[in-house]
Amino acid sequence: MKYETNYFEKGNELLAKKRYLEAIQHYEKDLKNGGFNSKYKAIYNMGIAYSYLGKHKKAVKCYEEVLKDKDYPTPYKALNNMGNSYYRLGQFNKAIKCYEEALSDEAYASPGNTWFNMGLIYNQLEQYDKAIACYEKAMEDKNYISLPNIWNELTKAYNKISQVAEGQVLLTKVDN
Repeated sequence: MKYETNYFEKGNELLAKKRYLEAIQHYEKDLKNGGFNSKYKAIYNMGIAYSYLGKHKKAVKCYEEVLKDKDYPTPYKALNNMGNSYYRLGQFNKAIKCYEEALSDEAYASPGNTWFNMGLIYNQLEQYDKAIACYEKAMEDKNYISLPNIWNELTKAYNKISQVAEGQVLLTKVDN
């Protein structure tokens, strides 16, 4: 009996072992050979691997391809990951758009990570009120376990607002 390699599962094993290039090669073989799984699973996982390799443009292409598949059951995951890649590419407006689209998906049961990611962008854009609102939304998600990170970023945003307010008060005093 001839054993047929399950390239998708092997790709998953390699992805878990952080052997990203090899994982991508196995997902490509899975796609080429018709695979054991649906196409979107292999392409989605390739996007994850490309992201870990810092190849965010290729990751975005993978997520875009996945989102074309009407049978893809969790588009919010691809949108969140695509937002992360845009964030790392410095394309903040595109990242925010992806996050907002992910958050609009009613099936998204645990959106804390997406709210947190969007807060990070608003912090970088010095839109601290929006950042704080996003962090507070992230804290509402009881399944999101990164509370120390949220508190840290929330504190930074409040401190920035305080510094801006203090600077405005000092400028007012100098002008008088």
